[in-house]
Amino acid sequence: MNVIVVLIDTLRRDHLGPYGRPPLPTPAFDRLAAMGTTFDRCCLGSYPCMPARRDLWTGRYEFPHRGWGPLLPGDRDLPSVLSAAGVRTMLVTDHYHLFQPGSGNYHFGFEGWEFIRGQEDDHWATADVPTPWPAERERKLHRRWERYWRNTADRRDGLLWRSAEDTFAARTFAAAAHWLEANAGTAAPFFLLVDCFDPHEPFDPPAEFRRAAGAPDDAVPWPIYGRADRYTAEELTGIRALYAGEVALVDDRLGRFLDVCEGLGRLRDTVILVTTDHGHLFGEHGMIGKPSASHGDSNLYRPLAHVPLLAYHPNGRGGVRSPALTQTVDLYPTVLEALGVAANHPVDGRSLLPLLGGRGGTDALRRVACYGKFGEAIQVTDGELVLHQWPAGEANAPLHWYGAEPPAFLRPRGVGAPEPWPAPALARYPVDWVRGPCRTVLLDAAEDRDLAAERPGDVARLQAELRRWLREVGAPAEQAERLGL
Repeated sequence: MNVIVVLIDTLRRDHLGPYGRPPLPTPAFDRLAAMGTTFDRCCLGSYPCMPARRDLWTGRYEFPHRGWGPLLPGDRDLPSVLSAAGVRTMLVTDHYHLFQPGSGNYHFGFEGWEFIRGQEDDHWATADVPTPWPAERERKLHRRWERYWRNTADRRDGLLWRSAEDTFAARTFAAAAHWLEANAGTAAPFFLLVDCFDPHEPFDPPAEFRRAAGAPDDAVPWPIYGRADRYTAEELTGIRALYAGEVALVDDRLGRFLDVCEGLGRLRDTVILVTTDHGHLFGEHGMIGKPSASHGDSNLYRPLAHVPLLAYHPNGRGGVRSPALTQTVDLYPTVLEALGVAANHPVDGRSLLPLLGGRGGTDALRRVACYGKFGEAIQVTDGELVLHQWPAGEANAPLHWYGAEPPAFLRPRGVGAPEPWPAPALARYPVDWVRGPCRTVLLDAAEDRDLAAERPGDVARLQAELRRWLREVGAPAEQAERLGL
């Protein structure tokens, strides 16, 4: 058996056919759902982009210990474990954070890797070129837009891509398909990870997808995170349309990739897992983008945290829906089991393999799922209710960053001197993390009002589950103290 994991950044489940009525058709995602299993209650684990990837690479939750950063000494990362067991491993990606100082060493364990250069703020092209502005709002992000424009100007006519073939999604999936074709004769089992940065902003679909989504010419492709009311209703509509066009582009290229898999006979011997790191806000709860405590509210609401997960197994049935409460950390043991490799080290995830295609496994993987961003709330859900647990007072302490080096990317207000720590090659750094005026709330699927006062029993139940989970995953004891538990 082989395994392909497709990680698609910033993918909202409500834009996919298997999860509702998307703004534009998504035939590739529909095809995957018809082929295999749609998981209806999948949650992220560690947030945002790179913490989510460390969950996948290691099968361990990162956010109770640290935030955005590289793999650490002692991590049993997935590609290294598989390569040591004789599995051919390959990474194809345009996600430049995987290689970026302060976060990037995620390619080290792969036998081979291909990096499609130039996405977002990738420090690649340096030539001075005239920079057109797709919307006046973009001038507030001028350095990053100018960088992105330098990286892509040679593939454009005016502001538009010359062809959909020139987009990053097209190049990434084409490179992955080429690798499959070039390695079609290998006898070794393989693990292919396709990490596609789109539909992450800038929301920049080619002309045919812009038209299909009804995006105006002056739509804002790179909205500024924070309060949504900085944009007019018309601007928000345009932003959403650009995003829908990006999702449709990714769906189109995923579909072509699946065609190659089928043509090579890989649907007979390959498990395929497709998911994302997180969603995105487009005005929900008055915010746009990724929320943060500095914006006044950083709860991980459902459009961010309730993520898609589609899985195909050659020996399973198609069109299956699973109510299992799943998370990103579950992909690690799933991949190992599918490839027949034992995990002789601790992992937090649980294999999904028995659930794929209705193969008879139990759907009760866990009673609750816990997820969060380092130094902020921890969310705990039973699949229906979500408790956003914050410190009771204004203090957000005690709090330490556990790692080989202090935070280098998403920086706190202050970092103290490192303190010795028993774990090899690690230290702990006292940190002053921005908390903001957030408070503990209990929300249902509608997320329209706080239910904590009228349902104290559910609050206490979920808090007890959170305390148990913190012990189970070996979180620092201070996390319970910080959260008033």
